[in-house]
Amino acid sequence: MKTLDSIVIESLGNRVGGIARPADSPAVFVRGALPGEQVTVKNPRNRKNYTEADLASVEKPSPHRVMPFCRYYGICGGCSLQHLEYSEQLVWKRRWVEKAIRNLEAPAPNNTVQSPETRGYRNRVTFDVVHGKLTLHAFRGNPVPVDHCPLMNETSRNALSALVEGGIPSGITRVSVRGGSNTDTAIVELTGTFQNRPPAGWPAVVIRRKKSWQHLKPGKMFEKIGRFTFTIQPGGFFQVNTLAAEKLVNTVTSLVPESSGRVLDLYGGTGTFGVPLAASGHLVTSVEMNREASEGCRAACELNSIPSDRIRVVNAKAGSFLKTALRNATSFSTIIADPPRSGMGIEASNQIKDLNPERVVYVSCNPFTASRDIAIFTEQRYTIRQVTPVDMFPHTDHVETVFFMERN
Repeated sequence: MKTLDSIVIESLGNRVGGIARPADSPAVFVRGALPGEQVTVKNPRNRKNYTEADLASVEKPSPHRVMPFCRYYGICGGCSLQHLEYSEQLVWKRRWVEKAIRNLEAPAPNNTVQSPETRGYRNRVTFDVVHGKLTLHAFRGNPVPVDHCPLMNETSRNALSALVEGGIPSGITRVSVRGGSNTDTAIVELTGTFQNRPPAGWPAVVIRRKKSWQHLKPGKMFEKIGRFTFTIQPGGFFQVNTLAAEKLVNTVTSLVPESSGRVLDLYGGTGTFGVPLAASGHLVTSVEMNREASEGCRAACELNSIPSDRIRVVNAKAGSFLKTALRNATSFSTIIADPPRSGMGIEASNQIKDLNPERVVYVSCNPFTASRDIAIFTEQRYTIRQVTPVDMFPHTDHVETVFFMERN
């Protein structure tokens, strides 16, 4: 096992750890090392243009290094920044966004909007079940047996305890626990086989059978973002950090003027943007391909007494909807897009540009794929007015970013 001489970590890379740049040598990526630290590394693995290595020891620690609060840190594949002071996490997340947009004509990113909570913030955590035990994905190697996750909020922790006390059936392969941060409701989603009567102490439980979710024990989960209540549909997407989602929603909706006319909410999910905008008087079309999420948006409209003429919920793929909108010469003054990590892609970006809205709000959990798409808008016709990182995932190297563009 070879140990290298001391190297100095210069920066922090998105998803690669600390980065050292030794003289006359490729960059070295060291997971667990922090900027400014002098470290020794082991097990170097040469790649085409860089070297990966494991952290052997920290000779000179960063003043921003802190003690991780989870005993599974370094083994579990999550929370790669738990050893970095939270205020410094926000600094580096802004720098990653800055790097992502370096080739765009854009203003400097705003300071990262911090999460109100950095522990117990998740309303959903998914465990694989291996030999009857809960596990989380390891960084490398086999799944890690765990009995909890400190990122779970109180409601989801209580639901998990009730499930485990009743015993996890042998045919179950995955457990997804969801609990409200602003409500006391919870639901557990199971994957696998189960034929027996659920134990009396279980929370509300559903199981995936063929293409639908079936209740083993009846119950619904609700969550509130601001003053709006949402029904969490089994299998449906919902932001996992409720309190930070409130800040994200406020950031996005504040960019839509009161008299802006028709709003298209692409990848609209359960209506976290669409419902507040419709409630404030906008005419919203919410487009979402996931059936469960679309049902959740319709339920949210009823729960929050949104008039039916204020919001139209469409269960469709974004590209298909945009193609039809172009063919019918449908116009929108504002288009909000919140695609998955892979981004919208070139075709959908061009379709939005061809619809020619006055403003585009692009929300992304991957600023690098977002920058690729946004370049299509800025080549002609649109100017980036504002870039705002929002920390939805403390202690991880993920960052949500809101890009605001206006037509020239």
